[in-house]
Amino acid sequence: MSRALPIRKGSAAALCSVLCLTLSATGSAQEPSIGIPSGGAESGHPVHVRLDAAATYGIGGQSYLGIDLKMNGYMPIWNTRLATGTIDGGLVLAYGNGPTWLAPWIDPAQVEGATHHISLLVRIGHTFHMGSRRRASLGFHLFAGLHEWISSYSVLYANEGVSGSSTVKRSLLVSGGELDFAYRFSERVGLYLALSAPFPYQSSYAQTIFHAGAGLTFYLR
Repeated sequence: MSRALPIRKGSAAALCSVLCLTLSATGSAQEPSIGIPSGGAESGHPVHVRLDAAATYGIGGQSYLGIDLKMNGYMPIWNTRLATGTIDGGLVLAYGNGPTWLAPWIDPAQVEGATHHISLLVRIGHTFHMGSRRRASLGFHLFAGLHEWISSYSVLYANEGVSGSSTVKRSLLVSGGELDFAYRFSERVGLYLALSAPFPYQSSYAQTIFHAGAGLTFYLR
């Protein structure tokens, strides 16, 4: 029994050494963190990618509800101890639907239909990734692109003997600015908030679209 004890101690020490070497090798082989790393410490100018998805409420003559999908690439161009700045570029696909129940002055027994907003936009801007862990970000972006406005309704005024239906479409160029905020609560997922407004301002119902959105951002690279 007394002879076996040193052998056990030696075996335990050897096993600990093997485990330490294995953990060290595994740690060094891990993939880089997704998005801007803590402290912004990364070499070169890597391009990171994220997808923003938000449910939106907008108003452009009539209120509407919709969804925005934004695919963004962003590259660090400056870095300090508490913030990293990136130049951003990406595409936006947006859809909004304005049903009659969002317009209480419309009698649903007499008017049926909806207004549809479909946009394909390009956006560019600058984002501040803040904090020592770079979890919060505040971005300022400009956007421009194509907007399809479709108004499709049918009316029935029985007392007046009036009925009919019509669809009106407008294809327009739109532009504007956006402020967005994201907070990453895990490596790959975060909270996303956005406010946007047209620029320059126009009186057209089809082009004057202010909207706010809330959803999630997904860090892909």
